[in-house]
Amino acid sequence: MTPSLFRLQDPLEDIVVHSLEHDPPSSPPCTLIPLMLTCRLFRNVLHPRNNARLYRRIFARKFDYAAFARRSPPPSFPLFPELKKRFQALHCIKQGDIHHPALQDAFLVAYIMVLEDDTLNHRYLQDAGLPALLHKYITEHLQSSHNVWPIEDACNTLAVALFWHMTSQDSLNGESDESRETVMAILLPLSFAWFRYSFVEQGFDPHALIDDMRSTPRLSPPAHAPVPPAPVTVSIEYMGHAFHLQLPAIALSASLAYFARLDAFPLMTTSDLPPTRAQTPPGRIALEDVVYYHRFFHTRVVPRGPGSPASLLQARLGSLHDWDWQCAVASEPAMSRHLQRYTPGILTGKWRGTLLAQYDRDPTPFMTGEAGPAAMSDSSRHPFFCYLEEHVRYSEPESGLSGDAKDDTSNFPLLPHSRWSRKENGYEYGASTKAFYRTFNPECHDKSMTDHEVVDVILSGKAESHLQPAWGNCEFWGRVRVSDGLVVLVQHLLDFNGLRYGGRICAGYVLSSQNFVGKWKYCSPGTQWEGIWSLNKVE
Repeated sequence: MTPSLFRLQDPLEDIVVHSLEHDPPSSPPCTLIPLMLTCRLFRNVLHPRNNARLYRRIFARKFDYAAFARRSPPPSFPLFPELKKRFQALHCIKQGDIHHPALQDAFLVAYIMVLEDDTLNHRYLQDAGLPALLHKYITEHLQSSHNVWPIEDACNTLAVALFWHMTSQDSLNGESDESRETVMAILLPLSFAWFRYSFVEQGFDPHALIDDMRSTPRLSPPAHAPVPPAPVTVSIEYMGHAFHLQLPAIALSASLAYFARLDAFPLMTTSDLPPTRAQTPPGRIALEDVVYYHRFFHTRVVPRGPGSPASLLQARLGSLHDWDWQCAVASEPAMSRHLQRYTPGILTGKWRGTLLAQYDRDPTPFMTGEAGPAAMSDSSRHPFFCYLEEHVRYSEPESGLSGDAKDDTSNFPLLPHSRWSRKENGYEYGASTKAFYRTFNPECHDKSMTDHEVVDVILSGKAESHLQPAWGNCEFWGRVRVSDGLVVLVQHLLDFNGLRYGGRICAGYVLSSQNFVGKWKYCSPGTQWEGIWSLNKVE
């Protein structure tokens, strides 16, 4: 750049950047084109080829930037292409056309924006009319017929994911009963039909476990069922990097949107319930229990700022989406190697929510294609709750042990229960070669361990004692796949004498809304419906 251009660069940049305060929020800088058309000198100063710094400043003023800076390698690439894509996507969304040829690209850009949201991005998408466009798309494009299932392609997957991310408590409160029931009918098959809509990679079945009531669950032969497709991935160029982005499973996004609407309906009970817990024997529910359920067992919408729980706002909102981003890029070393694999404390604490089960019915006709989504019935609804503890195994540089170590703990999902021994502040696993798992304690967490890589995480849990008389007792044992956060939990059901009488296998993810969501099966062999569940962390 010539000396004359250097002298002009700073004042011209400042004119463009300061004018952004008077521009419509989601539109390109209004002063940029007139200045570039003034003369050839101005054009050269402001052209993206010659002035990457200007477009980086524009991006940082127009869009949320902190999440991108935190997740990406040091920036040395121009941001003009990303700016252009975002303005084009917002323009496409404003058209409100569900048949627009660029709609999938616009949805993809919008999804990246919500994963970077620190309030600006969400506001722009809201102002562009994205919620109305998504509602129209869901109700017109994903409406299934008698024997036709919605396709889990990139556009549909992005639409359902965005539909959940853009859901607010205000929008739920303003939904009519008719609209709510229409949406829930569309989401139901997407949530329950595990044989068509998987939430894990192809060939891996987190539910392939049985319980013999005497030891920990072990692997069992898979049932003969259609193999669901692998999670949807899309090719993407993002901030100077080309890679494949794994989209969130349509089943999990649909489940959360379904549960959020289910909260508006009362729990179905008999009309002769005793009024208080004190008047009710163990094993039966009281009206007081039902009121407590409706008050404290909710699916939480994605936090947006004022009114969100204080603990969620101690960090920037964009950091809440880091785990979703990690799941999306887990298979791309260039994008994931500099990210923290797992943050202890995510799962430790009280969780409350709802578990849904399809009414007893043979799923075979649905799996073979004889029955379609229109034949799916309503489901039974049960309170679901637990207190979980994380037991974390950290890297030990002095022993050369790392996350790639080939030892007994690499056999995900579960480890033989007989080889665990309880210690003062954790668990020890193994016979000749022992590995120590430190119990995470949020009140006295050893901050020196933050410099160590998390190699493995196991979970133990129990039911909250004051909820047991109404809803039953249980205990949990599980494991976390630290590369992407997949959690597999075994829930042992206990009678009032503490004896096991059955159990469930629950597998799922903690997502950016701070909901823990997934699917479950009974600990028994044979073909059966997989239910769905959603838990919300109690602050």
